[in-house]
Amino acid sequence: MRRPGPRLRPSGAFTLRPQVVNERVKHWFVKAGLVGVGRPITSHGLRAGATTDLAQNKATARELEKAGCWAEGSCVVQRYIRPVQDQESSAFDKIPVHDSANTG
Repeated sequence: MRRPGPRLRPSGAFTLRPQVVNERVKHWFVKAGLVGVGRPITSHGLRAGATTDLAQNKATARELEKAGCWAEGSCVVQRYIRPVQDQESSAFDKIPVHDSANTG
């Protein structure tokens, strides 16, 4: 039986198990008062969200593969692109975006 928490690689470096990363992401978003559409935000959701945003902004297949650390020609990337259900009501639209081109 695996135990949660960091694990030691043969190289001596510590890594985090995927479950630990996911639990931390959920915890941080709940603490910040941010929730998804009826579900907690997860590390998988962050990966799918980033891939979807890149795809909507015309990223090439190779750019998506590189961003997601997928092998070239991988069909997995298509499973991460999510349809936008209600783009107008995204909670993330409330977050200010810094545009360095418009600073004076």
